[in-house]
Amino acid sequence: MEKTKSPIGKLVVCACEVAIGVVLLVNPQGFTKTVVTGVGILLCVLGAIALINYFRMSPEEAALSQELTRGILALLLGVFCIYKSEWIMKTFLPVIILYGVAALVVGVMKLQWTVDMIRMGMTRWAPTAVAAALSIILGLVIILNPSTSMWTFLAVSLIVTGVADFVSAILGGKLSKS
Repeated sequence: MEKTKSPIGKLVVCACEVAIGVVLLVNPQGFTKTVVTGVGILLCVLGAIALINYFRMSPEEAALSQELTRGILALLLGVFCIYKSEWIMKTFLPVIILYGVAALVVGVMKLQWTVDMIRMGMTRWAPTAVAAALSIILGLVIILNPSTSMWTFLAVSLIVTGVADFVSAILGGKLSKS
């Protein structure tokens, strides 16, 4: 069982889930392209840092570091992400499936938390149970039907689970104080 003194971290995560869900609902292709391009830029920066580090090392140290290889590969992958984001978006289906698996795992974790709350005699376990059920159901739907039309469903699932987690975190904070 997770012990936190304040639900602020949980509330920030919930707010991020809802915000990402809303943006995905409004403009899924734009959001995805922005994320892929952002990852590409990050990879280019990391590649440049690796190359700079390589050339700042002594020749002996550099020969053992593989920084040149890492830097070049990160730059190539970064440029690919930036210039071929449409291709990456078309192959995004496996990522949706991974999200479904993650939602299923999180749902099972919430289910255990619900059972733990019941076993400890807590009375306000219902919101956690609802959040667990939603996560499990949404995860299963995504895994069983991972079509490209799932963008809307993915966005709605992020919003719903974010709101359910928010309610659960608020009530959980009240429980820990009582």
